[in-house]
Amino acid sequence: MNGFSPDKVLLRCTSCMAVNRIPSEKLRARPLCGKCRHPLKVPHVPIEVAETNFVREVLENPGYVLVFFWAPWCAHCRGMIIIMNELAREKAGIITVAMINTEKETLLARRFSVMSVPRLTLYRHGRIIDEVNGALSAQQLNEWLTFAFRKATV
Repeated sequence: MNGFSPDKVLLRCTSCMAVNRIPSEKLRARPLCGKCRHPLKVPHVPIEVAETNFVREVLENPGYVLVFFWAPWCAHCRGMIIIMNELAREKAGIITVAMINTEKETLLARRFSVMSVPRLTLYRHGRIIDEVNGALSAQQLNEWLTFAFRKATV
């Protein structure tokens, strides 16, 4: 998983809610909030998103968020969970991976007109940049994200 790495990323402090601009090479050095000095959390695993935390985790996130709509009965989705875990670990801080189980979160699935899974939607600053329906290999996901990152900076 390479190809997209912004020079600086935005992380919201969970203590004071300040948005911090962190150089991407400093993400592994346990950065501190510039306002309150609280350690900034860099998610290294996908986060489970529900109706109750969608706004906070996706729309109010200052950086890139990849929303993965999936269902437990979907074989392609289960295969992509491995890729999502790898992406969350390798690109921690650069992109947040949010997983929405459409079987549990039917309101969110309806709200975003999810008719088939898997579905990937990339957000930045709470706005949709791009989306794709269907399963992707790790290489295809990397290519799509590279394209979407370029699209977001134009």
